Amino acid sequence: MTEELYGDEEEKPIKPKSKTKRKPTPKNKPTVDGYLLRIQAMGSTLDIISPIPRDKFVEEMVDTITTQGANPDWSGWYHLKKVDSKIVSVRLRSIDVVEEL
Repeated sequence: MTEELYGDEEEKPIKPKSKTKRKPTPKNKPTVDGYLLRIQAMGSTLDIISPIPRDKFVEEMVDTITTQGANPDWSGWYHLKKVDSKIVSVRLRSIDVVEEL
């Protein structure tokens, strides 16, 4: 009786259709003339392109902030180039972290 219900033949496992594998689209990093840096200062994060290496950038920024910080005529405004080639104006009176990307 079980042969009538289930049949004599062994059932072949059903193979699921293979999904087509697509190659991931390569994320092209834009070629930049300079160094990619991430600045964390005064509670915000900013990714910029610097024409000088990170160590020299930090050294010059800290020197400028230290020497000009007490000067009431110094505004502290910097015009920096973002990764998307836009210019952003930021008032920096202190820098917390500078990372290379």
